[in-house]
Amino acid sequence: MKLSSFLRPFVVHAIPARRVSQLALPVILGSLSFTLLSAVDTIMLGRLGEAPLGASGIAGVFYFALAFAFGSLAVGVQVLTARRFGEGQHAKCGEVLRTGLALSAAIGLPLAIAAPWIARVVSPLLSGDPFVARLGADYLEYRLYGTAFSFFGWVFASFFAGIGETRYQLHSSILVTVVNVVLDYGLIFGRLGMPRMEVAGAALASTVAVAAGAAYYFAISLTQRIRLAYAPYHGKTPLGAWIRPIIKLSAPVMAQRVMSHGSWFAFFFVASRIGTVELAATNVIRSVYSLTIMLAIGMGTAAQSLVGQSLGARRPDDAEAYAWEATRLAAYAMGAIGLLFIFAPSALLRLYTAEPSVIAAGRGPLFWLGFVQMFAGAALVLSQSLQGAGNTRFVFWTEFCVCAFLYLPTVFVLGLRTPLGISGAWVGEYVYWGALSLVMALKFRAGTWKTIRV
Repeated sequence: MKLSSFLRPFVVHAIPARRVSQLALPVILGSLSFTLLSAVDTIMLGRLGEAPLGASGIAGVFYFALAFAFGSLAVGVQVLTARRFGEGQHAKCGEVLRTGLALSAAIGLPLAIAAPWIARVVSPLLSGDPFVARLGADYLEYRLYGTAFSFFGWVFASFFAGIGETRYQLHSSILVTVVNVVLDYGLIFGRLGMPRMEVAGAALASTVAVAAGAAYYFAISLTQRIRLAYAPYHGKTPLGAWIRPIIKLSAPVMAQRVMSHGSWFAFFFVASRIGTVELAATNVIRSVYSLTIMLAIGMGTAAQSLVGQSLGARRPDDAEAYAWEATRLAAYAMGAIGLLFIFAPSALLRLYTAEPSVIAAGRGPLFWLGFVQMFAGAALVLSQSLQGAGNTRFVFWTEFCVCAFLYLPTVFVLGLRTPLGISGAWVGEYVYWGALSLVMALKFRAGTWKTIRV
């Protein structure tokens, strides 16, 4: 075999790579900015000690497990919007957006109303330490008040991604981050004339910031260009016409996210049973990890839209080319970030906390995570590409099997039944990404997704 033939699958191609990058870059920057919501909380709360840091971490995981599950409606919105956009049916894109917003309100507002009750019920599950559990309940309650705003923001972002205008996600995320940083500083530490709320203040800051982002999207949707092209609030088709297609595509994604984020919550549960220091270290690692994964999610969002648009325009070969190009770009970018984990784990951890015990507990797991970053990038992009084609069920069942039969057993056994402790629990993450990337690559290469109709 010639060397050129061997290297061909690994070579980046200029034209599709440019198109992927044009869509992905605003999403990546916007996602990185949005992820700073949690990162800023972690950094500032880390100055208050181990208990606030651990409490916000495990409560944040539960919040995102719940919010991301119901927020999966946005995936159905993006898939349908991209497909209709590729078909040239722009008015139907607006109808999909309107339905997605209505569903978001129907789910998000009851969750906000029930926030105090949910926080009280979940509190004992957050930690065996009553003080940490109480702080976690405070954080969870204030985050839940903004659930509807989160849903609105995700639906708007998915609509704009579906029509290929991802720059608005960047603008919204910058706004959200700036508002969050200012309010975090004021509400956590009692500065700028604001009350000192500590953990609850961090959550309230995030809620207000997300509301500001949703308001920005709404303002953009009211501009003349968007109203004339997509008529998002004046369509003739009843809302009920799009509810079933959105739910049909989104339900498997919802189940997948319940499994995925539920597994993350289980991981934090294991960490909390190992010790408060280990829980705090896990929260810091998760925050670092979440920032880097945004690179792959941005590429995946671009691939998801381009796959949907290409299939709508009846160009399945273009859809495949875009997906593989995004996979290569994500794998290489994540691999480069992984080198930071390998060569500077302690330096990265010190950005979040000055506690020597937390840094010592997190150094080993973060180091080994560097070696699986390329697999994480490939798995995420290929998963989103399959979702963009409408094959959301396969992605769910793969996630379910990998988590239930590989990831969770590894985390519980090595974390709680061996002397490895928190380092053993993190081995589950290496197993997870290796298995997920292999299965997704084989499925996407089979090509059966090209004939799915949505």
